[in-house]
Amino acid sequence: MGMLTLNHLFVGSFVESNGASRTVFISLLIPCCLTVDFSAPPLIPNMPFLWVWNAPTEACTGKFDEPLDMSLFSLIGSPKKGITGQGITIFYTDRLGYYPYIDKTDTSVHGGIPQLGSLQKHLDKARKDIFFYLPVDNMGLVVIDWEDWRPTWERNWSPKTIYREKSIELVQQQNLRLNITEATKIAKKEFETAGRRFMEETLKLGKSVRPNHFWGFYLFPDCYNHDYKKSHYTGACPDIEKKRNDDLHWLWKESTALFPSIYLNSNLQSSSLGALFSRNRVQEAIRVSKVINARNPLPVFVYTRLVFTDLTLQFLSQVDLVNTIGETIALGATGIVIWGTLSLARSMKACLNLQDYMKITLNPYLINVTLAAKMCSQVLCKEKGICIRKNWNSDDYLHLNPSNLAIQIGQNGKYIIHGKPTFEDLQHFSEKFHCSCYTDLNCEQKSDLEEVKFINVCAVEDVCIDTSLNPDSSNKTPPHLEQETPPSQNEKNEGLDIGESSGESWESGERGESEDSSESFTSSATVSPQIPRNDISGGLLILYMYSQHLKYLA
Repeated sequence: MGMLTLNHLFVGSFVESNGASRTVFISLLIPCCLTVDFSAPPLIPNMPFLWVWNAPTEACTGKFDEPLDMSLFSLIGSPKKGITGQGITIFYTDRLGYYPYIDKTDTSVHGGIPQLGSLQKHLDKARKDIFFYLPVDNMGLVVIDWEDWRPTWERNWSPKTIYREKSIELVQQQNLRLNITEATKIAKKEFETAGRRFMEETLKLGKSVRPNHFWGFYLFPDCYNHDYKKSHYTGACPDIEKKRNDDLHWLWKESTALFPSIYLNSNLQSSSLGALFSRNRVQEAIRVSKVINARNPLPVFVYTRLVFTDLTLQFLSQVDLVNTIGETIALGATGIVIWGTLSLARSMKACLNLQDYMKITLNPYLINVTLAAKMCSQVLCKEKGICIRKNWNSDDYLHLNPSNLAIQIGQNGKYIIHGKPTFEDLQHFSEKFHCSCYTDLNCEQKSDLEEVKFINVCAVEDVCIDTSLNPDSSNKTPPHLEQETPPSQNEKNEGLDIGESSGESWESGERGESEDSSESFTSSATVSPQIPRNDISGGLLILYMYSQHLKYLA
């Protein structure tokens, strides 16, 4: 009954015709909506979206004594070798068993191709490695990062073609009478069978000895939508790649989590193409998460970076965060994993730059989307599910309304939420989003928003929206925002430098004075790594998040 009611509500927001037409639309939508009615339950109670830190930044706290504000992150783990017992553990090629691969010098390691690897020796060594890196079976994430070859034969294109070539050579050595076509057919079967066994049995082992951890492979599933330099780019995953993902049903059956990636190249910087790129990759992972059991989907943790893949010293702008993190939350993933390299903490200066970026740009945005997502879940889904886009390929985001709410940094450096949401804000959520219920829960979407009297959600302790709703004041502007003027379209098109009205410029390091003589700042699209630190402490931060059109700037 819950699903039927949800479908009726979903259709009702779009159909404005007679009853007959409405019936036709419902019959068409039910098969679609049944595949998105359920989402993986939260790993941590009251945490519908999990923030995970997987970057080697421990030097900032230790060596350089410049601690980062990690209060928003529920799971933290460094990818550096030898560190054990972390909330997230990543197993690279040399850390889990005897993974067969061919190195950059074309030297075969542990057999080279999976057909020549010793599965038993691999599993024996992997067991020891698991016990070393995961000494206690607490709840956590385990990511196996094997990228040298792919289990699908056709996906081993350049530079991975060597795995196909070596496989064909092996078959021909065993039977000289076979022609190339016959040898290739046999080689494909043998390669895929052996590759599957290595991946499948490794997951089974991990789950058997550490069942409270969530196991999966990095970059699975993938979308292969990197053709963003072509004209008319839509971001869509090729149909053939979706079919190949379906053929990996054995992998999804053994996985207990999925770990896709949405790393941005600078070609996608502050561009609508970046949104299309991320959106389709996350949506494909959401689709795959339901392949085995649509009522009990796998949790999806999306890997992202704070810098570009080809510009590793340039942080993502606010627009880029919307194009990655904003997309991920609006589509209904379980969490975000922020990954990074040693360059993030290579020096004290690097740590200071990262610290400032997190304080001014990243963490306020995480607070924004966390509060918006929790508020939508509480109001529409009674906290029994999450809010996801009605139209997955739209530009609707779970953002706070900047006309009513502001995220500020107080004199003590802590974040403060000023203002309160209105019924119009809740109505916006209701029009653009619907509930995806947690596994086996009925979370029929609330239809009468006028009944909502209270909202109480927190991003972290003491960073909350805790208020009652007054219908009579829903259209009034909160006093603390009366003097704030939203940016013009020209200002947004120039990089979201919405602090211009108060005189500050992150590029030049200048600052303006607010009316109460406290230092006042507004986040811009691109935060310079040379921000003067004395201009940040005690600053005032106001984020303008435009859910309708923030992303498409130029």
